[in-house]
Amino acid sequence: MQKVKTPSRERRIRSGVVDEPTRARQGQVTGDKLIIFEHWCKRCGICSAFCPTKALETNKDGLPFLAHPDKCTLCGLCWLRCPDFAIIPKNESKENNNAS
Repeated sequence: MQKVKTPSRERRIRSGVVDEPTRARQGQVTGDKLIIFEHWCKRCGICSAFCPTKALETNKDGLPFLAHPDKCTLCGLCWLRCPDFAIIPKNESKENNNAS
């Protein structure tokens, strides 16, 4: 039987397998409240458009980021409206990791 090779750490991070990397170059942008999966985001701007408090903004490349974390109420509109499931609340990610 052939042994299955484990992908490199960088490869696992880009696929969202590794716990919460903190640099955008590793595939995720993390903050205190939200995790944005950069490689899933198609930069459509829907998340920031639906943010009722305007806590989310987009950078010059169209990638959303939490510009005003103090304004974020975790209402859920950004992750519910995201067509690519590229945003999740940070606490939900921790719960999923603990369930594994």
